[in-house]
Amino acid sequence: FLDRLQQAYNRYQRNQSLRFAILYFDLDRFKFVNDSLGHSAGDALLVTVANRLLGVVRPGDTVARLGGDEFGLLISDITDQSDATLVAERTHELFQEEFTVSGQGMFTSASIGIAIVSPQHEAPEDILRDSDLAMYRAKRSESERTAVFDATMHDAAVRRLTLETDLRRALERNELSLHYQ
Repeated sequence: FLDRLQQAYNRYQRNQSLRFAILYFDLDRFKFVNDSLGHSAGDALLVTVANRLLGVVRPGDTVARLGGDEFGLLISDITDQSDATLVAERTHELFQEEFTVSGQGMFTSASIGIAIVSPQHEAPEDILRDSDLAMYRAKRSESERTAVFDATMHDAAVRRLTLETDLRRALERNELSLHYQ
């Protein structure tokens, strides 16, 4: 996946009309499957999801399990955001069908983050990071199952990291004090 991402990024650097997107998603409540049916059932679910995903993408696109219950779709040659959101919709549709794992029927869903390459991306890993940030936005949302990355997501993540670091340093230096009213 990372090799194909690098290739797509290199093509984009040569010709910015060759846009691509990454859809990054994980299965909602996957831990519940492992906890209730066991890890072999969870593994079987992942294989079934991967096989269904192959029917969602076009020839030349890339499907990969990135780790745990996380998947990445590299969608090449897109014209605009609607191409990526269409693939996200088709991905959500594949979760409408029941999964049968270890003789047990079940339903699951996914939270999807989309990042589309732009001139602001300085490295292929930046696009992957942005799609991951968008996925977590979708996961936190009560109404949206898909989120498209925007720069405010990255800014918020950097602010959170900076705040946490500053607070930890302040604690270490005894720079905080507690006052009761």
